[in-house]
Amino acid sequence: MVMPYVKNDDVLVRYETFGDETNLPLVLIFGISMTCEDWLELGYISGLAKEFHVVCVEPRGHGLSTCPTNSSSYALPKMASDIETVINTLDLVNPLVWGYSLGAKIALAAAVQNPEAYRGLILGGFELHSEVDLATDMVAETFSSGAQAWLAVWMQMFDVPDGMATRLARVNTNALHALRTAEAEWPPLGAASESFTAPVLLYAGEKCFFRNATAAAVAHFPSARYLERPGRNHFDLMPDSAWITGEVVQQFGSSR
Repeated sequence: MVMPYVKNDDVLVRYETFGDETNLPLVLIFGISMTCEDWLELGYISGLAKEFHVVCVEPRGHGLSTCPTNSSSYALPKMASDIETVINTLDLVNPLVWGYSLGAKIALAAAVQNPEAYRGLILGGFELHSEVDLATDMVAETFSSGAQAWLAVWMQMFDVPDGMATRLARVNTNALHALRTAEAEWPPLGAASESFTAPVLLYAGEKCFFRNATAAAVAHFPSARYLERPGRNHFDLMPDSAWITGEVVQQFGSSR
Protein backbone atom coordinates (compact mmCIF):
# COMPACT_ATOMS: atom_id res chain seq x y z
CA MET A 1 0.00 0.00 0.00
CA VAL A 2 1.32 3.43 -0.99
CA MET A 3 1.18 5.93 1.86
CA PRO A 4 -0.22 9.35 0.93
CA TYR A 5 2.34 12.13 1.25
CA VAL A 6 2.77 15.70 0.11
CA LYS A 7 6.15 17.32 -0.46
CA ASN A 8 6.88 20.55 1.40
CA ASP A 9 10.30 21.66 0.19
CA ASP A 10 12.60 18.88 1.45
CA VAL A 11 10.04 17.33 3.82
CA LEU A 12 7.53 14.58 3.04
CA VAL A 13 4.37 15.06 5.09
CA ARG A 14 2.15 12.04 5.60
CA TYR A 15 -1.62 12.36 5.79
CA GLU A 16 -4.62 10.02 5.86
CA THR A 17 -8.20 10.71 4.80
CA PHE A 18 -11.50 9.32 6.08
CA GLY A 19 -15.15 9.89 5.25
CA ASP A 20 -17.01 11.36 2.30
CA GLU A 21 -15.03 13.93 0.31
CA THR A 22 -18.21 15.95 -0.22
CA ASN A 23 -18.51 16.61 3.52
CA LEU A 24 -16.97 19.58 5.29
CA PRO A 25 -13.18 19.14 5.50
CA LEU A 26 -11.74 18.68 9.00
CA VAL A 27 -7.96 18.59 9.47
CA LEU A 28 -6.59 16.84 12.58
CA ILE A 29 -3.21 17.45 14.24
CA PHE A 30 -2.43 15.61 17.48
CA GLY A 31 0.16 16.27 20.19
CA ILE A 32 3.91 15.78 20.23
CA SER A 33 5.08 12.30 19.14
CA MET A 34 1.57 11.21 18.11
CA THR A 35 0.35 9.82 14.78
CA CYS A 36 -2.70 9.42 12.57
CA GLU A 37 -3.20 5.94 13.99
CA ASP A 38 -3.71 7.45 17.44
CA TRP A 39 -6.76 9.38 16.23
CA LEU A 40 -8.12 6.04 15.01
CA GLU A 41 -7.24 3.98 18.06
CA LEU A 42 -8.59 6.55 20.52
CA GLY A 43 -11.96 6.61 18.75
CA TYR A 44 -11.98 10.03 17.12
CA ILE A 45 -12.31 8.93 13.50
CA SER A 46 -15.34 6.74 14.12
CA GLY A 47 -17.07 9.71 15.72
CA LEU A 48 -16.17 12.18 12.98
CA ALA A 49 -16.02 10.43 9.60
CA LYS A 50 -19.81 10.31 9.13
CA GLU A 51 -20.04 14.08 9.37
CA PHE A 52 -16.73 15.32 7.94
CA HIS A 53 -14.14 14.68 5.29
CA VAL A 54 -11.42 13.99 7.84
CA VAL A 55 -7.77 14.60 6.97
CA CYS A 56 -5.24 13.58 9.62
CA VAL A 57 -1.78 15.13 9.22
CA GLU A 58 1.53 14.05 10.71
CA PRO A 59 3.69 17.18 10.66
CA ARG A 60 7.45 16.83 10.33
CA GLY A 61 9.10 14.88 13.13
CA HIS A 62 6.05 12.68 13.60
CA GLY A 63 5.03 9.22 12.49
CA LEU A 64 5.98 8.42 8.91
CA SER A 65 6.72 12.00 7.87
CA THR A 66 10.29 13.19 7.38
CA CYS A 67 12.03 13.63 10.74
CA PRO A 68 14.83 16.20 10.56
CA THR A 69 17.19 16.27 13.53
CA ASN A 70 18.19 19.95 13.33
CA SER A 71 16.12 22.37 15.39
CA SER A 72 15.99 24.98 12.61
CA SER A 73 13.65 22.67 10.68
CA TYR A 74 11.03 23.03 13.42
CA ALA A 75 10.48 26.78 13.45
CA LEU A 76 6.75 27.35 13.95
CA PRO A 77 6.16 28.77 10.44
CA LYS A 78 7.71 25.63 8.96
CA MET A 79 5.51 23.38 11.11
CA ALA A 80 2.45 25.38 10.06
CA SER A 81 3.49 25.17 6.41
CA ASP A 82 3.22 21.36 6.58
CA ILE A 83 -0.47 21.75 7.36
CA GLU A 84 -0.98 24.44 4.74
CA THR A 85 0.71 22.27 2.10
CA VAL A 86 -1.66 19.38 2.77
CA ILE A 87 -4.68 21.70 2.67
CA ASN A 88 -3.57 23.29 -0.60
CA THR A 89 -2.55 20.03 -2.27
CA LEU A 90 -5.88 18.37 -1.46
CA ASP A 91 -7.74 21.57 -2.39
CA LEU A 92 -9.60 21.63 0.92
CA VAL A 93 -11.95 24.61 0.77
CA ASN A 94 -12.76 26.48 3.99
CA PRO A 95 -11.63 23.68 6.30
CA LEU A 96 -12.00 23.26 10.02
CA VAL A 97 -8.74 22.53 11.79
CA TRP A 98 -8.53 20.63 15.08
CA GLY A 99 -5.32 20.54 17.07
CA TYR A 100 -4.56 19.14 20.50
CA SER A 101 -1.62 20.21 22.68
CA LEU A 102 1.33 20.86 20.34
CA GLY A 103 -1.06 20.30 17.45
CA ALA A 104 -3.23 23.18 18.67
CA LYS A 105 -0.32 25.60 18.40
CA ILE A 106 0.50 24.36 14.90
CA ALA A 107 -3.15 24.58 13.85
CA LEU A 108 -3.46 28.13 15.16
CA ALA A 109 -0.19 29.22 13.57
CA ALA A 110 -1.46 27.99 10.20
CA ALA A 111 -4.89 29.57 10.57
CA VAL A 112 -3.75 33.07 11.53
CA GLN A 113 -1.70 33.31 8.33
CA ASN A 114 -4.93 33.42 6.31
CA PRO A 115 -7.89 33.63 8.70
CA GLU A 116 -10.55 34.04 6.02
CA ALA A 117 -9.65 30.64 4.54
CA TYR A 118 -10.82 28.67 7.59
CA ARG A 119 -14.32 27.74 8.74
CA GLY A 120 -13.25 27.41 12.37
CA LEU A 121 -10.83 25.94 14.88
CA ILE A 122 -11.00 23.33 17.63
CA LEU A 123 -8.07 23.77 20.03
CA GLY A 124 -7.50 21.59 23.07
CA GLY A 125 -5.09 21.59 26.00
CA PHE A 126 -2.59 24.23 24.90
CA GLU A 127 -1.00 27.58 25.66
CA LEU A 128 -0.72 30.58 23.36
CA HIS A 129 2.95 31.01 24.27
CA SER A 130 5.18 27.98 24.71
CA GLU A 131 7.12 28.33 27.94
CA VAL A 132 9.98 25.85 27.59
CA ASP A 133 13.06 26.20 29.79
CA LEU A 134 15.45 23.71 28.23
CA ALA A 135 17.65 23.72 31.33
CA THR A 136 14.88 22.09 33.38
CA ASP A 137 12.49 20.73 30.76
CA MET A 138 11.34 17.19 31.53
CA VAL A 139 10.14 16.60 27.98
CA ALA A 140 13.50 17.43 26.39
CA GLU A 141 15.33 15.45 29.07
CA THR A 142 13.17 12.40 28.42
CA PHE A 143 13.71 12.63 24.67
CA SER A 144 17.45 12.61 25.38
CA SER A 145 16.95 9.29 27.18
CA GLY A 146 15.27 7.60 24.21
CA ALA A 147 11.91 6.24 23.12
CA GLN A 148 11.51 3.71 25.93
CA ALA A 149 11.86 6.50 28.49
CA TRP A 150 9.26 8.53 26.61
CA LEU A 151 6.87 5.58 26.54
CA ALA A 152 7.36 5.10 30.29
CA VAL A 153 6.18 8.67 30.92
CA TRP A 154 2.99 8.04 28.96
CA MET A 155 2.34 4.75 30.73
CA GLN A 156 2.31 6.62 34.03
CA MET A 157 -0.38 9.01 32.81
CA PHE A 158 -3.17 6.74 31.56
CA ASP A 159 -3.92 3.27 30.20
CA VAL A 160 -2.15 3.60 26.85
CA PRO A 161 -3.69 1.34 24.16
CA ASP A 162 -1.40 -1.41 22.88
CA GLY A 163 -0.98 -0.04 19.37
CA MET A 164 -0.25 3.44 20.63
CA ALA A 165 2.32 2.06 23.07
CA THR A 166 4.07 0.25 20.23
CA ARG A 167 4.21 3.45 18.19
CA LEU A 168 5.47 5.54 21.11
CA ALA A 169 8.27 3.02 21.64
CA ARG A 170 9.44 3.69 18.06
CA VAL A 171 9.38 7.49 17.95
CA ASN A 172 12.42 9.35 16.66
CA THR A 173 13.49 11.03 19.88
CA ASN A 174 16.41 12.81 18.20
CA ALA A 175 13.94 14.56 15.91
CA LEU A 176 11.52 15.26 18.75
CA HIS A 177 14.31 16.68 20.90
CA ALA A 178 15.15 19.04 18.03
CA LEU A 179 11.48 20.02 17.85
CA ARG A 180 11.31 20.68 21.58
CA THR A 181 14.46 22.80 21.33
CA ALA A 182 12.86 24.85 18.58
CA GLU A 183 9.60 25.20 20.50
CA ALA A 184 11.46 27.10 23.21
CA GLU A 185 11.86 29.89 20.63
CA TRP A 186 8.37 29.85 19.17
CA PRO A 187 6.66 33.27 19.21
CA PRO A 188 3.51 33.96 21.26
CA LEU A 189 0.25 33.62 19.34
CA GLY A 190 -2.06 35.75 21.48
CA ALA A 191 -2.01 38.93 19.42
CA ALA A 192 -2.30 37.08 16.11
CA SER A 193 -5.34 35.18 17.41
CA GLU A 194 -7.37 38.38 17.53
CA SER A 195 -7.53 38.40 13.72
CA PHE A 196 -9.27 35.03 13.61
CA THR A 197 -12.99 35.83 13.54
CA ALA A 198 -14.42 32.39 12.66
CA PRO A 199 -15.81 30.23 15.51
CA VAL A 200 -13.28 28.67 17.88
CA LEU A 201 -14.01 25.81 20.27
CA LEU A 202 -11.51 25.56 23.13
CA TYR A 203 -11.41 22.65 25.55
CA ALA A 204 -9.32 21.07 28.29
CA GLY A 205 -9.53 18.68 31.19
CA GLU A 206 -10.21 20.12 34.62
CA LYS A 207 -6.81 18.87 35.84
CA CYS A 208 -4.85 19.62 32.66
CA PHE A 209 -1.65 21.58 33.26
CA PHE A 210 -2.76 23.88 30.41
CA ARG A 211 -6.30 24.25 31.75
CA ASN A 212 -5.94 27.89 32.86
CA ALA A 213 -4.09 28.90 29.70
CA THR A 214 -6.69 27.27 27.46
CA ALA A 215 -9.59 28.87 29.34
CA ALA A 216 -7.92 32.28 29.23
CA ALA A 217 -7.40 32.01 25.47
CA VAL A 218 -11.13 32.70 25.00
CA ALA A 219 -10.37 36.38 25.50
CA HIS A 220 -8.04 36.43 22.48
CA PHE A 221 -10.62 35.29 19.91
CA PRO A 222 -13.61 37.35 18.74
CA SER A 223 -15.86 34.26 18.64
CA ALA A 224 -14.82 31.51 21.05
CA ARG A 225 -16.23 29.29 23.75
CA TYR A 226 -14.51 27.05 26.27
CA LEU A 227 -15.53 23.57 27.41
CA GLU A 228 -14.06 21.69 30.36
CA ARG A 229 -14.18 17.98 31.15
CA PRO A 230 -14.40 17.39 34.91
CA GLY A 231 -11.76 15.15 36.47
CA ARG A 232 -9.61 14.74 33.37
CA ASN A 233 -5.95 15.68 32.96
CA HIS A 234 -3.98 16.46 29.81
CA PHE A 235 -3.42 12.79 29.01
CA ASP A 236 -6.51 10.89 30.09
CA LEU A 237 -8.71 13.42 28.31
CA MET A 238 -7.50 12.06 24.97
CA PRO A 239 -9.19 8.64 25.15
CA ASP A 240 -12.40 10.36 26.31
CA SER A 241 -13.08 11.02 22.65
CA ALA A 242 -16.87 10.57 22.49
CA TRP A 243 -17.42 13.66 24.64
CA ILE A 244 -15.49 16.13 22.50
CA THR A 245 -16.31 14.59 19.11
CA GLY A 246 -19.97 14.94 20.04
CA GLU A 247 -19.46 18.62 20.81
CA VAL A 248 -17.61 19.16 17.53
CA VAL A 249 -20.32 17.42 15.50
CA GLN A 250 -23.01 19.44 17.27
CA GLN A 251 -21.31 22.77 16.56
CA PHE A 252 -19.69 22.19 13.18
CA GLY A 253 -21.16 19.03 11.60
CA SER A 254 -22.20 18.85 7.95
CA SER A 255 -25.87 18.84 8.91
CA ARG A 256 -25.50 22.20 10.70
